[in-house]
Amino acid sequence: MEAKQNLVIFFATLLIVATIGIEMASADSWCGLTINDLMTCKSAVSGPKPLPPSDKCCAALTKADLPCLCTFKNSPMLSSFKINSTLALDLPSKCKLDSPNCSA
Repeated sequence: MEAKQNLVIFFATLLIVATIGIEMASADSWCGLTINDLMTCKSAVSGPKPLPPSDKCCAALTKADLPCLCTFKNSPMLSSFKINSTLALDLPSKCKLDSPNCSA
């Protein structure tokens, strides 16, 4: 469960950056994902009628360093961008990927 929370927080943080158009000068990607990669998953984790993750979203997640996502578990940004944490936490399993163990 904690691993899923970390994944949600990571995606929320990155979606926020993409939404407001701010680029971090120190990095071109986060945990192996670019903003474009993350945006392919946005419709699967937000809105009143989220869609299943697309093939592009799942392909992006295969490039991710999923354990790296654990470093974002305490980010307060999810609710401010209306990210559904349950949906975000389920993305790896919906894409047939192993969720990271963020409790270690």
